[in-house]
Amino acid sequence: MISPELLEILRCPLDPARQARLTDEQTHLLCARCGLKFAIRDGLPNLVVEEAELPPGYEGREQLPCQRE
Repeated sequence: MISPELLEILRCPLDPARQARLTDEQTHLLCARCGLKFAIRDGLPNLVVEEAELPPGYEGREQLPCQRE
């Protein structure tokens, strides 16, 4: 679980405006805008985009809403 203070400042690294909030889903952080899932390992979020899980229906990061705008 990520502390509320840290969660308040974290944003999705793919969001060009850096405004997309992340929600704590116990085992991962979920981007509210594009749906990327970032794993939480040993209590720390892994915000490496290349290691994030794509949302259902997407085959590549270039298809995500934040990358098409």
